[in-house]
Amino acid sequence: MFSSPLQRAISRGMKANGDLVSELMKLEDYVVCSRKDAKAITAALRKLPMSSIAGEGWTSPLYALAALFQDVDGPEAPAFSILYEDGLPELIRIYQESLRAPHGDESDDLLFVLKILAMYGSREGAEEIVRAARRPLHQDAYLWHVIMSMFSDGHPHSHFVFESLSDPLPPGFLGVALLDSANQASLAGELPLHPFDNEAGWERLKIWLQDREPESYSYAHSAAAAIPFVSPPMRDQLLALALDHADSSVQIEAAWAAAKLGRNAGLKMLSRYCSEVQHADVAKQYLQELEREDLIPSESLDPAFVAKAEFTRWLSHPNELGRFPDELEIVDHRTLNWPPSCEPIPFYLIRYRVKDQTGLAGDDVDCGLVGSMTWCFFSYQMHQRPPEDVYAMHCYWEMENAGLIEETEVTDAEEYAGMLGQWQGDHLQDPKIVAVVELSPELRLQGRFLAVASAKLDAQEGWVVLDGRNSHWYSKDEQPSEIQEDAILKIHVGRQLLGFDLATDRKRYLDVAESSRSPQDTVEAYERLVAELTQGDSKRQLELLSDPSPLSQHFTTYVQCKSQLSGTDIEQIVIEQYQAFWKIALEIDPAAQEKIFDSFSVLGACFEKYIDAMVARDRSADTIAIISRLAPYWDHNLGYAQLGSAYFKTKCWDSAEQYLMKLRNGMGTYYRCEEISHLAEIWFRNGDARQAEELLFEVMESLLKDIQASPYNSDRKMFSTEYLHHRSTYLRLFPETDAALAKRGMLPDPLK
Repeated sequence: MFSSPLQRAISRGMKANGDLVSELMKLEDYVVCSRKDAKAITAALRKLPMSSIAGEGWTSPLYALAALFQDVDGPEAPAFSILYEDGLPELIRIYQESLRAPHGDESDDLLFVLKILAMYGSREGAEEIVRAARRPLHQDAYLWHVIMSMFSDGHPHSHFVFESLSDPLPPGFLGVALLDSANQASLAGELPLHPFDNEAGWERLKIWLQDREPESYSYAHSAAAAIPFVSPPMRDQLLALALDHADSSVQIEAAWAAAKLGRNAGLKMLSRYCSEVQHADVAKQYLQELEREDLIPSESLDPAFVAKAEFTRWLSHPNELGRFPDELEIVDHRTLNWPPSCEPIPFYLIRYRVKDQTGLAGDDVDCGLVGSMTWCFFSYQMHQRPPEDVYAMHCYWEMENAGLIEETEVTDAEEYAGMLGQWQGDHLQDPKIVAVVELSPELRLQGRFLAVASAKLDAQEGWVVLDGRNSHWYSKDEQPSEIQEDAILKIHVGRQLLGFDLATDRKRYLDVAESSRSPQDTVEAYERLVAELTQGDSKRQLELLSDPSPLSQHFTTYVQCKSQLSGTDIEQIVIEQYQAFWKIALEIDPAAQEKIFDSFSVLGACFEKYIDAMVARDRSADTIAIISRLAPYWDHNLGYAQLGSAYFKTKCWDSAEQYLMKLRNGMGTYYRCEEISHLAEIWFRNGDARQAEELLFEVMESLLKDIQASPYNSDRKMFSTEYLHHRSTYLRLFPETDAALAKRGMLPDPLK
């Protein structure tokens, strides 16, 4: 009988020793349509929870099966009714059983199940979500925002959920998620009574609006958005707090609330904010929503101003810079016939600058584009390129995302060596093809297949793009210092798509000015921050010791400069500075120590350098107290690797083995961790050479499989480096058995 790819994947994954997660991941963008697919999903769910079903470590069989509920092709699909009627009860059963299991409430899978229940809109699902919120289950997990957002737009049980959670209101971020969802439902006119329009809700809103900690400003923003839906006279008290808030985004939200309530002062504030490039987008949107476009100032409608406002909004998103830039400058503006339709579109190239406040780094400067879309690559140093190159690279990228360009990294350069015959210029030295690209006929370029090769021409390093009679040489010295090879193809193809000449003077755009920051400048700037840490209040201390911090970002540079100036050994400076950080960390309020002792904090980021310095000074025993103190805060795979390595270096073999085994058992790709070699060395030291040898064979064989399976040169090189590390460990432990490696295909260069 015919079975679908999904049914076959589930069948293989549910067998003994099967890997359900891996099997389902191979399906990629599979769409669940048929009733048979839905029945296969439901049948698999009936066997859960079941510990014998394998997963990849970072996800679980439950998550993988629940995720399939999202892949249904709409509620009209035959699969939907089966999953609704038979699948949802199974999800609820598994959820309840998992919740009752020891430590069951620690699994993020449970929140994901609640998300699916919210999506499908059943009454039973809504009741389960209410019970989870009252529990509360992971009250500070971001996924609650996703779950609650399902009830803000026409959900059949939104009134039940909002009313049920209005008394008592849920705590933590879960409460904010409820607030945001209720705000949206109220704005859409779907909620007769806001769940925060009561004494407990008023007090919660007031607390958020009075909180002056920057990390809580988003809560204040949500609180301000609720003001139009709160009863007087509390409405006016909350509005006054919001208008007086330190954050301008909260003030804008308060201005919208005032305008929504019919107050002219709010409209005037929004009109003023329209003239500020940082806030213009939001202010104009609110005036349009309020049907008062007539109050938008004419200067804020100027296309150049609109472009800068759009770019500022994009940069400020948490996924990008996460803040407003200090400076903006339009460096180029033109209308281009943008492929594939070649319709004219106005474009702006805009340079931004974020000024360094520490004296330890240069300003953050780059260039982005507003036009067909708004984007900034960040990693290509666009501010050091001709405008035509920037347009070209953006064009190529958009066409690639549209499926009109297909780029492939080359794993065997000899396979494409014949393309080198397209080059008719001067002799190339050591040419090596690194990437090939296929262009869609829709782009209407002469060449269909192109390649880029690294080479030397007249002793100058660079790249040649092999493109028939349009083949062209790109010298490395005309590119920014941190050049990426794929930039060359983007420039070459994009320029042709836009009708630009391939040759241009690129060197005049390069910023060749060297930094004037001397070692003395670096030391003085760093020690000013250390003085702030020592003398500042607890808030500033927490800020400087947490992640991210310039104290960790510039620690290595400071140590090197300090050693150069003072003549003191680097190890001694590392030890003294780390111990100074440690002393301050111990004195900070214990409630804040979770952030300070985090593996990404200053103490975590500088930890390995400190351990190495102490070992070099034969002071290993003095590190044990610090390692032990950090261990409870590093209960994750990265932490296990750091702790296992630290104990290994300090010769605490039993503790090292304990954490390295946690790493091995808790991470699906543990074989990629260099620290696993330490585990083999411990076993070898304990007299179990056979076990050590098999572990090293195991990790090397896994890496060889990854190398062979990956189509990307960058990944293959990374896997190769990891492989060679473990191979080096093997040869150090078993120096007379090089032949054993060769016999098993573990050669010195796995890329050949």
